Amino acid sequence: MKKDDLYGLGIEFVVPKGAGVFINNQLQEVADSEHQTIFFSNNLLIDNLVNEDELLLVVNTVNGIIPEAYLSNYQYSYRTLTADKIKAQEDGVIIPRFDSKYRNMLLMWAIIVFVSVSVCSQIGGLKTGYESILKAFDGVTLGRSDNNKLNTLQLLMFLVCFILVGSLAMMLFGSGDIWLSEINSSETNKTYSDFFGNISYIIISIFLFVAFRLMVIYVLGNIFGNKNVSSIHSIEFYKLTWVFVLFFLFLCVLWTLNPFNISWDFMRNFIGIAFFLKSFLVYIAVYKQVNLRFNYLFSYFCATEFLPSLLAVKVFIG
Repeated sequence: MKKDDLYGLGIEFVVPKGAGVFINNQLQEVADSEHQTIFFSNNLLIDNLVNEDELLLVVNTVNGIIPEAYLSNYQYSYRTLTADKIKAQEDGVIIPRFDSKYRNMLLMWAIIVFVSVSVCSQIGGLKTGYESILKAFDGVTLGRSDNNKLNTLQLLMFLVCFILVGSLAMMLFGSGDIWLSEINSSETNKTYSDFFGNISYIIISIFLFVAFRLMVIYVLGNIFGNKNVSSIHSIEFYKLTWVFVLFFLFLCVLWTLNPFNISWDFMRNFIGIAFFLKSFLVYIAVYKQVNLRFNYLFSYFCATEFLPSLLAVKVFIG
């Protein structure tokens, strides 16, 4: 609902036992008795307004009983609310939703991805320590790299981690206006088979996207007659992307656990901008380490980094 719909009043819910009341996906209170009244003052609601003065209020019930909502200036008792004089007043609008386990599915997938990335990073020797993460930026700041080789197992495990975290991020934050086809909504994930089918679709799409991108990197490197560009680019792409993968994984798991209140629009914009930032960092790191004319290198990165980043922005921001 919007700010103007409050008319300067607060909102009071009458909810069954065990029901949780959320404001903008932030849990506020859980009812410990039947017909419990939960009141939010106008000042509290105004403080939680998000983009365009919009407010999202959600009541999650465990038994399917539809709650009641009333616009009121202060908290009333259940008996007063159900009296005829109050029932004759204008009620808040309740929009019931079908019983969806989509949030549970997302939490389950977040845990699976977290465990899988931990295992794959150990198998492939992918560094996750604080010092290793800082060294990933050496190519950007110092123009040199401490490791110029990437073995096959390391590359494979990195790609698996990248694809898994990418699938989780898309299910959580993808805007769905292009090839996602709105598969990251509760309406299209009513069952576990639907959910894993959509996850498989995203995983295959990301794999083909990454495979095509790596192919372009090596083909253009050969066209420019400088294989060293492809080699250094691959190393810097791996190092800096791995840092972002770890950060996005941490962010996605936190989001599914819901410990803080940040809007979906902010997260989508943040991830889209982060892709561009990572591409520019890779560009700077490679530019400092290769001997190639600026116009050739910029053309190379337009095809291998900047255009893919534009696609990522389109996926998340829309």
